[in-house]
Amino acid sequence: MLSKVRSVLKGPVAWLVVILLILAFALWGVPNVSQLLASNSTVSVGGQSFSQNYIQSEFNKIYQRQNRESGGDLSRQDAIASGLPARVVDSIATQSALAQYAEKMNLTMPRELVRDYLQENEAFQNPATGEFDRPTLENILQVNAITADEFENRIREDLTRSQLIQALAASGPASRPMADSMILRETERRRIAYLTVTDEMAGVAAEPGPDDLQEFYAANESMFTAPEYRTFDMLLLRNEDFREGLEMQEEELRRLYEAGKERLYDKPELRTLYQLTYETEAEARAAVAELRSGAPFENIAAEKGSSLEAATFTEAQKRDILDPSVAEAAFEEGLQEGDIIDPVRSLFGWTVVQIAGITPAQTTTFEDVRADIESDYLEQDIRRRVLDAIDEIEEVRDTGADLADAAAAADFSVETVGPIDRVSFEPGGAIVDKVPGSVLREAFILEEGEQSEALRLDGEDGYFIVALREITPPALKPFDQVRDQVEQRWRAKERRDRVSATISRIRDALAANESLEDLADEFNRAPIELVIDRRFQNDVISDSLSEEIFYTDLNDTVAGPVGNAGSQVIVQIREIGFAPNSIPPQQIEQLREMIGFQIDQELVEAFVMTVRDDIGVKVNQSQIDALFNDSL
Repeated sequence: MLSKVRSVLKGPVAWLVVILLILAFALWGVPNVSQLLASNSTVSVGGQSFSQNYIQSEFNKIYQRQNRESGGDLSRQDAIASGLPARVVDSIATQSALAQYAEKMNLTMPRELVRDYLQENEAFQNPATGEFDRPTLENILQVNAITADEFENRIREDLTRSQLIQALAASGPASRPMADSMILRETERRRIAYLTVTDEMAGVAAEPGPDDLQEFYAANESMFTAPEYRTFDMLLLRNEDFREGLEMQEEELRRLYEAGKERLYDKPELRTLYQLTYETEAEARAAVAELRSGAPFENIAAEKGSSLEAATFTEAQKRDILDPSVAEAAFEEGLQEGDIIDPVRSLFGWTVVQIAGITPAQTTTFEDVRADIESDYLEQDIRRRVLDAIDEIEEVRDTGADLADAAAAADFSVETVGPIDRVSFEPGGAIVDKVPGSVLREAFILEEGEQSEALRLDGEDGYFIVALREITPPALKPFDQVRDQVEQRWRAKERRDRVSATISRIRDALAANESLEDLADEFNRAPIELVIDRRFQNDVISDSLSEEIFYTDLNDTVAGPVGNAGSQVIVQIREIGFAPNSIPPQQIEQLREMIGFQIDQELVEAFVMTVRDDIGVKVNQSQIDALFNDSL
């Protein structure tokens, strides 16, 4: 859009536009930056728009909830780094799209159903009475910073969306025949015999004449046509280029390290314990005596009707042991792997503990993480510098300047690239490796003379802007220039045709009840016989050919290429059978549940994506980036 505006501002209409703007500002005043931002929706879904303030508010609510759930250990920087802004935007877009779809389908949720939901939901009930408790609801509203009306609307929207989703995802477990079919598919085995036919086995190669090459060239022009090339200006604004001059005081780095040391850099000692609890001290001492005499803990567990797995606490911290007495005894200093502790008077009786393993505590030193702390701390300043540079360049471009001039005005320089094709090759075949993939994709979207907006690099380590200079359309290369390539491709086709003809002759002979062994003997070869499953592949049978083998009928044949030298393989299906099914009934039921769940998920995902596409979702990513860069 802006590129079209810029092209208009370069022409005679520019002065008329400027005069109209001056008159408008005189009548209504110059809008400030916040007014301009408010007029542009950050996220638009169909006919509904969401501002930066709304996005920020939703982010804050979800962040605060996650921070409470983590015990206050989740910082805003961590939440942003984990991708929470993108998930918030995606959730807002999906919820809005589904709500608009429900409205379009005239789906409504009566208030009585919302009331019934609140009264039946355990989250809003008094634990003592089991009935709906209004103070509990009001406390939830207060904690989540929403009003009763907002909450009711959200519940109504959630129930409506659930109604939509449950209509798709209510199939339950997959049918038993479907599960049986999948099991049979996995246990199917096939006995095959195959023969590889090489160039030498397919007769004498023909030699091409001048007319043959000319005819091949004319019939296969696409093989010898140069691709479309593009020449463009590229401006890369990488984060690392904006770091110069940004430094942190050593004291501040150390303060941040100490503040996060326990949570981020210290790993406490972990111990794996075998633990059993007895009702009496005598029973516990008998178990300890048996262990110290050499009995394995699994024997002790079995005598008590338990198992070693049930008695094992793997890599536990001291705080993970609920009983304080047991925790103190199990983590006493000086204990070693294999040690058996005297019976401990615990909350539920007398506990016997054996140390199965010890992972010592680890501390990451300040020197080890200094660079990471500094990088994380400076990241926001770097991103702010990048966005400021983009704003400066855009202001100049908005006056009608081209990308090179706008970049120069902000003390940057563009690099002219091309001609280059869409896979980074120059006309002579050299690879251009300095152009990021996202830049190249954008260059092949633009029309000649157009400029892109500032777009994120794929690695999210900066931005880029592209201005397309010239498009060189595809063109057929002269015959004399590609004669060697023509001959090479002619010979490759002639070789494939000869081998294919030999494969066809063998297939016809097999259909006439000749044996593959006799046919192979004509070439002084012998077929190879194997029993394979669906996952089998080797140097001859590729994954795709293996799949074809399992779709081919008994006694039929299938063929496919082998390597790059024109060889082919012919495969005969000699026997179809099934390996014994070793899956117990309980796991078959779990398989049915899993298949049913997977089908439900795929249906729901396909439905949601279709609704989003139909309604239309647009996200102003630069506003999202600016929002979560400056708000920290």
